Amino acid sequence: MPENVIPRPELVVCVLNEPGFLDDVLAAFLEAGITTATVIESQGMSRLMSRDMPIFASFRHLLTGSSPYTYTIIAPVEEHQITLELIALVRDVLSAAPEEDRGFLFALPLSALINLTEAL
Repeated sequence: MPENVIPRPELVVCVLNEPGFLDDVLAAFLEAGITTATVIESQGMSRLMSRDMPIFASFRHLLTGSSPYTYTIIAPVEEHQITLELIALVRDVLSAAPEEDRGFLFALPLSALINLTEAL
């Protein structure tokens, strides 16, 4: 295996329903040692459908969260222990948010993580 391939990496994905907590969640990523996160402004499927497809407008009352937009934060993580630490930190940050505004976080195993900033 080449030197710059990290064994057993994970991809952490955090969908944050309340944009007001973005800075605090990103601070949690930094506290866990994660400095390579990417933040994407996103919108949930049900909200988009209820707005743009009149047939689904009656489902608007079923939508959760007070903001029409969310943030999706994705980050590669080199060790599972870092993922566990991040989960604890994000849960702590979002404990102050209403339940419907918290969103969700998950981690997926990756088959490889290659740092392309290093010499190939």
